[in-house]
Amino acid sequence: MSSTGGSLKTLSKKLSQPIAFNTSRLGAIGLLILILLLGYFAVIYPLMGIKEEYQETVDDLRFKLRHLQQIASGREALTQRLEQIRALAKKNDAFMPTNTAALASAELQTRIKQVVSEAGGELSSTQVIPEKNEENAVRIGVKIRLTGSSSMLRQVLQNFESGKPYLFIENLNIRPIRMPRNPRDKNPIIEDRLSVDFDVTGYMQAP
Repeated sequence: MSSTGGSLKTLSKKLSQPIAFNTSRLGAIGLLILILLLGYFAVIYPLMGIKEEYQETVDDLRFKLRHLQQIASGREALTQRLEQIRALAKKNDAFMPTNTAALASAELQTRIKQVVSEAGGELSSTQVIPEKNEENAVRIGVKIRLTGSSSMLRQVLQNFESGKPYLFIENLNIRPIRMPRNPRDKNPIIEDRLSVDFDVTGYMQAP
């Protein structure tokens, strides 16, 4: 019992004494913690920010890559569709098959001369009307003057309005031409002679 009591007294004395701290060791620990914190904020934290930026860039590039892959996968179908549209445009014989207004006007004048000649008329003059843009088409026109019979005029107008490409007649003016009569002829034949001028217009597809 006496030995146990002595041990308790010794322990109580030690507990009652103030705890001695090693200041140099605490200072070293604090300095180490400070260095670690400075290293974290100076090196590791910026690297984490750069990593996040790179990750966002990579995600953005992946999204764009998937989008381009989708476009590339449908490229063949789009190309086929475009070729079909171009083929339909070429087959649309309602329009004049030319790419420039000057060429369209020249072809229109050539056709006018051919139609009037085949109908037996005489073409007096032709004058190109300035082209005009109308929505997705370009209007081409030629003003003409001719002479001939009424049957000739009927044949010319029918040829223009029933053929292709579509042509339209505007500003039609018809004047009869008085032919001199022979006073000795008791049964004169009245010759059917007309002077006609009108506009022939057509359309070409806008470039």
